[in-house]
Amino acid sequence: MNVGYMNQPRFFRTGSIVLLIIMCVILFHILGVLTFIERPLANVLHLASREVYTLNVWEQDTFVPYTMDEEELRIAFLAVQKKYRNAIVDETACTLLKEEHVNIKKQLAFFAEKEWVYITTRVTGKRIDPFESGVVLFLPDAARVVSIGAPVITADGIFVGIVTQIEGDVVSVRLLDDGRTKVGGALLNNEKTVGVVEGGFGKSIRMNFIPQHENISVGDIVVSSGLSEHVPYGLPIGTVESVEKEPYQPFQSATITPLVNPNTLSIVSIIIEKEI
Repeated sequence: MNVGYMNQPRFFRTGSIVLLIIMCVILFHILGVLTFIERPLANVLHLASREVYTLNVWEQDTFVPYTMDEEELRIAFLAVQKKYRNAIVDETACTLLKEEHVNIKKQLAFFAEKEWVYITTRVTGKRIDPFESGVVLFLPDAARVVSIGAPVITADGIFVGIVTQIEGDVVSVRLLDDGRTKVGGALLNNEKTVGVVEGGFGKSIRMNFIPQHENISVGDIVVSSGLSEHVPYGLPIGTVESVEKEPYQPFQSATITPLVNPNTLSIVSIIIEKEI
């Protein structure tokens, strides 16, 4: 005889009874019949949950317990979250101010050795274009003091671009890696080699029209040649990364790595030609 088969009716009877009990509990809960049981049970659970929200805070060489309900805990969490967010914002602002302070100090040190007149200002915008590279500066009464073609430098006098447009208080600067940029460059080698620095080659720039007989080495420093209008001699530009030299050609060219990433510009100075 199959014992399992005989036990099946008992199993179904037990399952039916459990299901009936569950349905009755749900019905009584909906009708409010179980309120006299639910309230005391809820109070007990509430007292137990209070232990979860009890915090021990170290104060004056001892732990002080603080008991909070759910709402107080939520408010406290939001307050801590706000303080943390404000701390991050303050730290970010402090870091940026420190970087700008160092930048300005380097620019002041650079101009302290020169007799040039200059204006220091902040980059307020950048041109987003795959074929153009430029920044926008805000300078009150810019048209009166700034000339088209004026050189723009950053920390340590590094040459980064030239002024190309002035509209009211807004100055547009074309950076050296822009494909339309062409300025005179010179190598700080024995021959004082000169050429034309041009952009449009991604993160790198090129120095073209270098006489074929000139000796160029990787690592040579490139500066402004002073042959471009408004741009003085000796502004650092970058270093030679590679040299392209073809036989029977009158000129050679060099790929230059700029000393400054254009995306990091924040504080710059414009070298002007006349007293303010």
